[in-house]
Amino acid sequence: MSSPSNAVLVERSGAVLTLTLNRPDNGNLIDAAMAHAIVQELAALDAAVRVVCLRGAGADFCAGRQSPTPPPGGAVPSAERLRQLVAAPALALYDAIKALPVPTVAVVQGRAFGVGTALAAVCDIAIAADNAVFQIPELERDIPPTLVMAALCDRVPVKTLSYLVFGRRPMRAVDALAAGLLSAVWPSRQLEDEAQALLATLGSTGAVALRACKQFLQLAPALSPQAASALASHIAGTALSARYDSPPAGGHAEPR
Repeated sequence: MSSPSNAVLVERSGAVLTLTLNRPDNGNLIDAAMAHAIVQELAALDAAVRVVCLRGAGADFCAGRQSPTPPPGGAVPSAERLRQLVAAPALALYDAIKALPVPTVAVVQGRAFGVGTALAAVCDIAIAADNAVFQIPELERDIPPTLVMAALCDRVPVKTLSYLVFGRRPMRAVDALAAGLLSAVWPSRQLEDEAQALLATLGSTGAVALRACKQFLQLAPALSPQAASALASHIAGTALSARYDSPPAGGHAEPR
């Protein structure tokens, strides 16, 4: 399946849903229509889906955002209009990915610039080829990349975010791993095998336990240690209760 423009390919394989940015000719630059298509797909997520994978076709993951078409006649759009055209689609996309009740995996190769860096960051797991390059270059055009920063601010250390934004220098995959932006880096020839193995592991994990872990990861970082412990106890109890309510065929359920 695909979006009407074929710019976002949608593939379902068992419990794995894969969304592929499909504009390899321009590095998979993302526009508002593509962002909306992804948000709509995620909003209709099948309850049987256990993992969502985001990737890019061709040599690059996502080389950034395609700028909206300027208004005719050189008219200057209002701040509210710019918010609707520029800010709202990107923020809705980041929020939709973060809010998913199942794990998300970004598989990154080549360029991941601007929005591409943000998309890798908002996914729960980001694995990359050793040829991946990350950059937030917006300040070169005197554009404050606050939308990308909003996606990253709760995902990477402040020092990492500051370096990417103010330094504007490309960051190699191995350095992005050390800086906390990535989960793992693999040789380019090995990335696909590792991605499929990871997706198979997640796709075969029990749905209740998987969603319980995702819920804890979404909520716990903002809590005090005491509140995080209380949340852990509550989620574990609820998940284990579901296991006892639905024992495997031919045996008794045991907590694990």
